Amino acid sequence: MTSASPGRAPAGFMWIEGAADALGVKVCTLHKWRQRKAGPLAVRHAGRLMYAETDIVGYLQSLVDEAKSSAVVRNPRPDVRLSTAA
Repeated sequence: MTSASPGRAPAGFMWIEGAADALGVKVCTLHKWRQRKAGPLAVRHAGRLMYAETDIVGYLQSLVDEAKSSAVVRNPRPDVRLSTAA
C-alpha cells in the first residue's frame, strides 16, 4: 500500500486527507493543529494519521456551541424596530 493508494480507513475513521476535506482545511493545517494540540484528536494506524468520524463531528459541534455561547444579542425584541438617527 503506497501513499498514492492509501486504501480504506477502518470503519468509523478517515485518513487525514478525508478529515481535511470534511473540515474544509488543508492537510498541512491538520498537521499544524496536531503540533499545537488543537482541533480533533488524530491517531496513528498502519503508519498513517486518521481521525474518528465522531471526533470530527464533535469538534465541529464544539465550534457551534462556542459561537452560540459568545453570540451577542443585537435586537432582543424583534417586534420593536431599532430607530436610526438621521
